[in-house]
Amino acid sequence: MNIYLIASAIIAALAIVVIAIVAIVAAKNVKETMASVQTTVTRVETKVNTVADKANGLLDRTNGIADDAEKKLQAFDEFTKTANNLERSTQHLDESFQKVAFEVSNPSEKQQKVMNQASVVTETIARIVYGFKKNKPKGHTIHTKK
Repeated sequence: MNIYLIASAIIAALAIVVIAIVAIVAAKNVKETMASVQTTVTRVETKVNTVADKANGLLDRTNGIADDAEKKLQAFDEFTKTANNLERSTQHLDESFQKVAFEVSNPSEKQQKVMNQASVVTETIARIVYGFKKNKPKGHTIHTKK
């Protein structure tokens, strides 16, 4: 029985040695795998940082474009307001011209009387001047002081 005991102890010792060797090999493989994973993570991190930098650049450009578009929209709004004001002013001017034209073509009775009197006075002055020029002796000139 001692032999069995010694054989069992030797087998157990060999099993422990084999388990230790397998554990060491596994640890070595795990270490190599971890180094490979670290290298891969570093490369991925570098590429992600590059992509993130480009994305930030694009975001900055997009924000710049959005700001520019906002400014242009505000300028267009001001232009639209100015155009609307111009349209209102034009309508008011047109209405004023129409009102003046109506008042000139359809004067009130009082205005018609004044216009008739002005026509008579103008016609009388024209006849006097024309008659004076017609009857003026030749060679005489009228001198006026300046």
